[in-house]
Amino acid sequence: MAHYRLSHIDLSTRMALGLQMLDPMRTWGEVSQLARQYGVSRKFLYELCAQARHALQSALAPKQAGRKPQPAQLVIDRSFLHRAMIVLATALPGTVRGIQLVLELLFERHCANGLISETLQAYGEAARQYNAQLTIPLPVLGEVDEIFQGQRPCLTVVDGRSFLVLHLSAEHRRDATTWGLTLLDLAERGVQFYDIASDGALGIQAGVRDAELAVPLRCDLFHLIRKGYQITRQLEAKAYRAIETAERARSVEQQAQEPKPRRGRPKSCRVPYAEAQRQENQAIERYDTWCWLFGEMRQALEPFNAQGDLTSSSEARQTLETVAALLKSLGVSKVSSFARWQILGHLEDLVAPLVWLEQTLSPYRANLDPSMEACIVWAWRHRHALHIDVEDLVDVPPDVARAFWATLELFHRASSLAESLHSWLRPHLCAHRGMPDWLLPLLQLFWNHHVFQRGKRKGQSPLQLAGVEQAPSWAEVLHWLVQQQLDTHAEYADC
Repeated sequence: MAHYRLSHIDLSTRMALGLQMLDPMRTWGEVSQLARQYGVSRKFLYELCAQARHALQSALAPKQAGRKPQPAQLVIDRSFLHRAMIVLATALPGTVRGIQLVLELLFERHCANGLISETLQAYGEAARQYNAQLTIPLPVLGEVDEIFQGQRPCLTVVDGRSFLVLHLSAEHRRDATTWGLTLLDLAERGVQFYDIASDGALGIQAGVRDAELAVPLRCDLFHLIRKGYQITRQLEAKAYRAIETAERARSVEQQAQEPKPRRGRPKSCRVPYAEAQRQENQAIERYDTWCWLFGEMRQALEPFNAQGDLTSSSEARQTLETVAALLKSLGVSKVSSFARWQILGHLEDLVAPLVWLEQTLSPYRANLDPSMEACIVWAWRHRHALHIDVEDLVDVPPDVARAFWATLELFHRASSLAESLHSWLRPHLCAHRGMPDWLLPLLQLFWNHHVFQRGKRKGQSPLQLAGVEQAPSWAEVLHWLVQQQLDTHAEYADC
């Protein structure tokens, strides 16, 4: 040990000498003999004995029962403050003034608003550069959408498989040129689109065509049939009003037939009881018929029928045409308009995912037994509940089962994940009353590295679900980002 004054007596020798000095059976004259043997003084040996006794007493003294208390001291340095600013800006919807207040109340550190804003801008630029280098190995089920704040659009591109945010930026326009350049930039970064789903915005559709990505463009199913849900609520409300009117007319008729009139103002109803009862039955029948036909339409668009088998695209098309014809016969203008424009007008868009599914699986279904196919499809539908994998299927051709599962995983016809991301973004945008340049890159960085706490993606981050091996956690990225920024400032300070 170089830091010992007597370098020829190392640690192991000192431990042995200490044990010999503590030995109660030590004979007379042994201390002098040890001093001559090791070339030290008797005083050194007795001091070594005292140190060994103190060390043993400290190590073997009785301790308080239970776990050791956590250290109560927190080191609040520059790195800690920077991490706190980023976390408060991303994990919680808050403004710069809110971050300043939290730092003052919790950590007793006053930071000027300008300093916080300047720090977040620097980290926002670093996050933008980090996000631009993001590449994923798996094909992307693209979901593109727009969210507005103060009439300024934010263009969003999300992977429908992993919930990974591929693009999130505020733009001044949402036309074909802006969307086309955005998609081309993602393609140049190595993002491979398998298909793209959107709500039918004209700018998005034109941008996909101008980018010439050669991928199918899916219309979001909810946006195609959302007027149907409005009609459901309207017909339900009309049926309840007809029931209320019929009940009032019945009460008026009973009151008129009583031999002795009641005290007070008599009840009145503008509609006779017979007519009110007819309107009630008609409204209830229309509502029930609409719900039945709308449910049949939704079932026809599902990839599986009521028996759990794969849906045929030709049968789905015939069902939709029949539903449209029956809806027109109800005699309601809004229902007829829905059948004409939403069903028949978008018939090919509605059945396009089913046609793709049927064409993709046709080579594997040619010589496959129907019962075997039903087993594969059933296992895929219940894979999460039963925690099974494709390799767990017995008596099933492995290559066919893998092909079925891989194709069903790619069945995509909605931009619901992009809409869900917007519901998470909205509080942040409202808190800042806009879209600062630093905010969206940091939010994208946080979202892609955070771990889902529940649902079928529980325990994994979007990067891990996208197939990125050894994807860093949010804590690791945050530490690296702050350390890199502080090292850069230190280099500039040295210059």
